[in-house]
Amino acid sequence: MSKSDRLKAEIAFHEKMFFAALAVFVALIAWAVENYQAVNGWILATAAAGSTLAIGFGLWNYRQIQALLKELSDA
Repeated sequence: MSKSDRLKAEIAFHEKMFFAALAVFVALIAWAVENYQAVNGWILATAAAGSTLAIGFGLWNYRQIQALLKELSDA
């Protein structure tokens, strides 16, 4: 497998992880908006923490994608 093929595979993987993190974030926010009056505060806090972690993971994947794209353009 050539270096460019490996980089393309890594980019594809990180793109999937980015969109998965985005989906988790949107799902948690939608759930919280829908159920904020019916659940305990600690459950909402856990959902907020999970959405924060999902955004952090998504941003990390985005940075990985940008670095891999730069490396691919240099290769």
